[in-house]
Amino acid sequence: MLDSCHGIGISALEVVCDLLFVIWNFRKTFIFSLAFGIFSVGRAQDVTVSASIDSQSIAIGDWIRYSVEIKHPSVLQVTIPSYRDTLGSFDIVQQDSIVKTESNGIVQWEKKFVITKFDAGSHYIPPFAVQYKDDAGKIRTAQSNSIPVEVRGIEVDTSQAIRDVKPQLSLPITAEEIAMYAAIALALAAAGYGIYYYVKRRAKKVNAVEEEKPNIPAHVLALMQLDELQAKGLWQKGETKIFYSEATEIIRRYFEHRYGILALEMTTGEVMDQLKRYEISKNIFSEIESFLSDADLVKFAKYQPIALENESVIPAARTIVESTKPVESVAQEAEKTEEVTTHA
Repeated sequence: MLDSCHGIGISALEVVCDLLFVIWNFRKTFIFSLAFGIFSVGRAQDVTVSASIDSQSIAIGDWIRYSVEIKHPSVLQVTIPSYRDTLGSFDIVQQDSIVKTESNGIVQWEKKFVITKFDAGSHYIPPFAVQYKDDAGKIRTAQSNSIPVEVRGIEVDTSQAIRDVKPQLSLPITAEEIAMYAAIALALAAAGYGIYYYVKRRAKKVNAVEEEKPNIPAHVLALMQLDELQAKGLWQKGETKIFYSEATEIIRRYFEHRYGILALEMTTGEVMDQLKRYEISKNIFSEIESFLSDADLVKFAKYQPIALENESVIPAARTIVESTKPVESVAQEAEKTEEVTTHA
């Protein structure tokens, strides 16, 4: 239309046509700007989740470093899942605390794991999914892609028979060698007798000292030992595994004196089976099972707990002791409290 308008030779019409041309261009620019603005608003609400690993092919039992990055506008509330022992079919060896940064209205979360797999074959790390609410209040899900991982087994050539690396050698034994072997045997025998004598004497001293110790109730002794363990500050020095080992040893030894079970020589499952025979509340029973199981993860599965988990160990152990100590001890402590109050 505008092209035909410019073809007219009358000057008044040319002015009108030029004006219409300007209005037409303005309208196109406005519509484009409006569409771009709507697109930008829609994009501003996007939540992106990306995941990566340091290797997609490992030997069985090797560690994989798995990283997750989540980005979203600061106006959105995003729910990030937590994982304890497993990530899909992979075992979690270690996980770092989540790190949050914010810049120009965009929030970024970073979470790192160390995972492993003990089954050979082709596996997939599942998508890492987060939930959020859109502008309409509807719950949405954003997730990363699943990641394939090839786990290689140990290759064994079964076509070959088992054989020695080298054939056996037969050499004549000389008189000098016989004398040397005899001297070594005598030296080992003397050293063994010396060690036996030393251990026997030390055991007598230890037994004598133990006989002199006053008969301290099991729960009182356990609480004293927990106070000593807390004063050592082991996990603060990086000795987390030793800290959990000593804490569970105190509780297991307390169970031996309190209930007469060999808790130090049992697995966590065996200890819990034995404790079922006694009158322990469901809450405390669950507390005991969680306490021992969490410690097993640290001692045997290389789990790295966060500071908050470490700080809760001693209070949880004290709660277990206080809640399972003999009823007579509770009554005696109540009587002592009444006496002190009366004298005051």
